[in-house]
Amino acid sequence: MTSTTQNDGGVFVSRGRSGLGQNLASCYRRAAFSRRANFAFFTIGAVELLCVATAAFASAWVYHELASTPSLRTKVYLLASCFIGVAEVCIAAMAGQFLHLQKQRENRFVSAGIGTAAITFVVLTSLLFIFKLSDVYSRGTLILQFVTCLMVVGIVRLAAYRAFQNAAEQGALQRQRVVLVGRQDDCEEFANQLRRSGAGIEVLSCPVLWDALSVKAAGFDRVTGAGLVERCRFLQPDSIILLVDRKHEDGSAGMLLSLLRQIPADVYAVPTHRDIFWATAQTAEVGGLATFALSRKPLTLFDLLVKRTFDIIAAIAGLIVLSPVLLLSSLAVKLDSRGPVFFFQTRHGYNNEAIRVLKFRTMYVSEDVEFRQALKGDPRVTRIGRIFRATSIDELPQLWNILRGDMSVVGPRPHAITHNELFTPHIDSFDRRHTVKPGLTGWAQVNGLRGETNTLEKMQKRIEHDLYYIDNWSLLLDVKIILLTLFSGKTYRNAW
Repeated sequence: MTSTTQNDGGVFVSRGRSGLGQNLASCYRRAAFSRRANFAFFTIGAVELLCVATAAFASAWVYHELASTPSLRTKVYLLASCFIGVAEVCIAAMAGQFLHLQKQRENRFVSAGIGTAAITFVVLTSLLFIFKLSDVYSRGTLILQFVTCLMVVGIVRLAAYRAFQNAAEQGALQRQRVVLVGRQDDCEEFANQLRRSGAGIEVLSCPVLWDALSVKAAGFDRVTGAGLVERCRFLQPDSIILLVDRKHEDGSAGMLLSLLRQIPADVYAVPTHRDIFWATAQTAEVGGLATFALSRKPLTLFDLLVKRTFDIIAAIAGLIVLSPVLLLSSLAVKLDSRGPVFFFQTRHGYNNEAIRVLKFRTMYVSEDVEFRQALKGDPRVTRIGRIFRATSIDELPQLWNILRGDMSVVGPRPHAITHNELFTPHIDSFDRRHTVKPGLTGWAQVNGLRGETNTLEKMQKRIEHDLYYIDNWSLLLDVKIILLTLFSGKTYRNAW
């Protein structure tokens, strides 16, 4: 028989025969779910390996047929295809991409896989160069394999993620169970945040009245605390998040945390008072010294490698494909008005370092003399310059800045230094947009936020979009912004 005790924090399940039997049966179910999840992760990895290897070999065969080469080196491309598949999955596994799939967001899981595939081809290309196999391995085949495998990884990851989440919704697989312990209002607020993340986490709440757990003269009320812990234990969470308010962070919360550690789950604490910088702190070790990490770089080393690889490939491809446009544009500038074809403008780049941004000249006077934003109908703009500015052709030479490493294909657009100095004192976090490299195009631009910023509100709106991009970066978001830049009319609003 199960006995229950009513408390202000909820109904706590006490130990009893029926309760013990139910808990034991639940444990068996959870173990079965865990085995199914592990098998699902192994299956996703195996399917991805098979699909990537097959796509790589099929690409080699297709290119051989289209190019009408004398013979297909079957053994060479078969071994290379197997290497591509195995290397891609091994790198992904070492990066922990298949772990805690239930906690990941869909776009992050997909973009991480595409990034891993790109790194795999960087490794393959390096090996071909080191062992002098470039004569054996067709460059056309390598390029086609690269494009095909990136698409296959993206499709496989997307299908696998949705299949996994569907299986979890239907009860075939167990979602990550997170229990929130704290005040009722705090539990509801943080539960909504977790659900909005799109990670598919099952959120459970254990509301508690902190006053019932207050430290008394006789010590901590362990009876009440033990009841709360028993309820958490019965829910069998993967993670417990203790939502601590300022009033109880030194007393009840510490004692309750010592009890929650008895449960085989990850235990986290989040301060609910947002007016202090500890709200986002994480423990970290620096040279053996235990510290709190209060802020981190927006992109990890892996993210930077993926983004830089993408930038180099895109810049080289852009310079090759757009070379006729660049040549004709240079000729048009030269014939339209006196002056140089290109000009350099000093702007703030990564970490506020000064960079020289290359552009086609679109004005009769040099913009380096005295910065003044171009206005609608500005007489300084040349005839061809109006066309270039409206279509952003004047920005194309910045592909060279991207290749040099000064800029990225996607990122916050670089502002003139005098422009930055004007707004920095008036907008919080203005300089945080320089924690990543500036871009040829950006999230603010594809949302129509370009052109003259003659008010504080306009610049504030642009900065908000730049910071959104920094905080939510993924390779898929970069691809989305590039496509919007090419095909969305909103991108070219206010361009003069």
